[in-house]
Amino acid sequence: MTTERDGRPDGERSTPDAPRPGPEALYGERPTPPQLENGPGWEADPLLVCGGEAYVEGEYLYQDYVYDDHGADLRTMVDGPPDHGERLGGLFAIPSGDLYYPNDPERYGYNAADLLEFRARPTEDGVAYRVTLNTMLESDAAAVAIGIDTTAGDPGPDHRTDWGYGLGELGAPADHVLVTWGEGAELDGEPLADDRVSVDLERNQLEVEVPLAPAGETWRHYCLTGLWDAEADGFRQVAVEPDDETPGGRLERQSPPPVFNVGFRFEEPFGAPLHDALDLGRELLDVVRSGGPRDLGYGAWREHRQARALTNRNVSELHADVDFAVLESDETDRSGVPRTGYLNCLYPSRYEFGEGRDPDENFLGGRIQPYALYVPSAYDPNAEADLPMVLLCHSLGCSYNQYGIYTPNYVTQLGEEYGAAVLVPQTRGPVGWFQREAELDVFEAWRDVERRYPIDRSRVTLSGYSMGGYGTLVLAAKYPDLFGRGFAVVGPPTEDPVEGPTNNLLRAPGLVTRRLFGGGDRGELLGIFSEEPENALRITENLRHVPMLLWNGIVDPLVPLLAPTNYAERLRSHGYRHQLELFTGTHLLLVLRDNWSRGGRYLSKGRVPESPARVTYRRVLDHDHPDLNLRHDGAYWVRDIEVREGRDSGLVDATCYARGYAEPERKSYTSTGATPLPHTKRGIRWEVPDEDAHHPPANALGVRLSGVDRATLWVERPGVDPTEPLYLRAETDGDATLVLKGSFGEREVAVADGETAVVDLEQRAETAE
Repeated sequence: MTTERDGRPDGERSTPDAPRPGPEALYGERPTPPQLENGPGWEADPLLVCGGEAYVEGEYLYQDYVYDDHGADLRTMVDGPPDHGERLGGLFAIPSGDLYYPNDPERYGYNAADLLEFRARPTEDGVAYRVTLNTMLESDAAAVAIGIDTTAGDPGPDHRTDWGYGLGELGAPADHVLVTWGEGAELDGEPLADDRVSVDLERNQLEVEVPLAPAGETWRHYCLTGLWDAEADGFRQVAVEPDDETPGGRLERQSPPPVFNVGFRFEEPFGAPLHDALDLGRELLDVVRSGGPRDLGYGAWREHRQARALTNRNVSELHADVDFAVLESDETDRSGVPRTGYLNCLYPSRYEFGEGRDPDENFLGGRIQPYALYVPSAYDPNAEADLPMVLLCHSLGCSYNQYGIYTPNYVTQLGEEYGAAVLVPQTRGPVGWFQREAELDVFEAWRDVERRYPIDRSRVTLSGYSMGGYGTLVLAAKYPDLFGRGFAVVGPPTEDPVEGPTNNLLRAPGLVTRRLFGGGDRGELLGIFSEEPENALRITENLRHVPMLLWNGIVDPLVPLLAPTNYAERLRSHGYRHQLELFTGTHLLLVLRDNWSRGGRYLSKGRVPESPARVTYRRVLDHDHPDLNLRHDGAYWVRDIEVREGRDSGLVDATCYARGYAEPERKSYTSTGATPLPHTKRGIRWEVPDEDAHHPPANALGVRLSGVDRATLWVERPGVDPTEPLYLRAETDGDATLVLKGSFGEREVAVADGETAVVDLEQRAETAE
């Protein structure tokens, strides 16, 4: 028997302050950034499920998507972007909308009209509305228009569909139009008193109270955001080319609504996947020939319906019917917040990286960040069983909705067949390579999932395609005590798998690189790579207890065959479990097939061992980011590895014999398969060794050190009895110190190569043989 989330046998003394797997970002309470705080009169907690609505004790709440502020769909793939426009995304994360913010980051942050939340509540003097923006650097940068249809879709003589303020025809009938720009507000063209209007620059909130009396009726609401033009007393119009004051993106012949974001989008669609190569070719040809809207692979930022509505100047379907009778009764109804299926969620970050977007780095700042989460349809919140989880890492130039658009079976097969929650973090942009801020994002999103759903930490696995495959390899090796198995698809073990100038497609500089993959436009080679690439080949030793399934193409120009075979050879040299499957195809062939059942079955068998008898961990200093509290210095019961001066990495290989030990028997194999496509496979599996290969139980540790100055061993975790003498034998390439920790406290032991120390843990005495 074991205690919950604790691998120690019943009756074993607890170990105080034992290390937890993963970085600090995975732990702690959910923070409350200012955007999620409530001012006077507002009490409901935010929904943080995009496209959701709820009534909570007298308040109506709608949660919008973030970084979805791209306006109308104006340009085709043939037109391309404006010469001076900066936007988010790469080839597989192109927004449907085509509006570009003015090039004044201090005022607009390339995100100033991004609607985060809408609220309404009745008051003694009318109705109070509160709009929260994702970014607010200046109180009067954004403009918000709220259309109110008091007959809820039954047009009357006073309805108007041109709301004024330069908005033009919108197709949405309104009896009342409320416009606010932070420094003021007007209802039906009449200024509201100053005490009815407020702006909170810290909370990014605009609040207005209007003298209207719904009296228990249901009123239809529309909500649009744009930029305020004080000189024109209206929304700032869209030009062809953006400048420091004017948004851009339209073509000469066009006159789009000056609207970046529309609220109340409860059914934002994904682009229909095209997994037949002939159909895909026809679709691409039709788009090019027609010069029509960009309808291929849409939905990356969940704003396609918005973009098409604004293009057609008809946002009438994007509305919320607010029932004031429910509000006046103080009832709570959360049925409009989905709990299962494919969700877009938001988490509050505890890290400050500035507001808005950084187009040069394709980076999402802000304290509110998105992620995708699939929850299986059979999930029962009343069931006692916790959910397994798959961390699914997105590809280069993609968004957190990549798999929902291009390979929906990748999500649903893992979620439904495996019965797992599937998490796809955004990693603060389409590049990131799962390092630094991108790495933090993974674990902050994970922390947020655990706040919403009961996740079984012993059944967490990870997977990903292309750059997501790289993320699978590097995260599994950095944090092997978090993952039971890994499934990497066409993933390179390094950012630059060829490590030379031969791969011309990957090395396309400048504009081509930016448009394809979302990198900068600085003309650098490998603008899509990070400044300090991390190499997963250097830390394969850490995967002793994380079996890996690798799918790669034989003729893949982006991840040449040498890359995965080199990686598999490293695993083979360690004797670790893995299976390399080579498909006759190129980089995107498996996307077109979209069949991941075998990968899901492989992951479903993964279990995270609590305290394995043998732990191998290499710390690579270049992989650490102490400024972000990211230190990869141990796993399981081996921690705090300190690398010797002059070395760039240090290895600890520790074996505990307290419960007996035997190395598994390694078996190499080769075979072929036909699912999802014909392939060859080869790998290593582990089998139970013969009885005579077992080391009998002994209160002993064997430790091999290379390049290590100091390391900590939590010796009770693998079964050491602190009441008995501990035999500690070391193999080391230099003098080192081992710190033994447990319920007995802390004990330092100096070790030299080939010596055995006999340590009395409780009496704090030692002898050497």
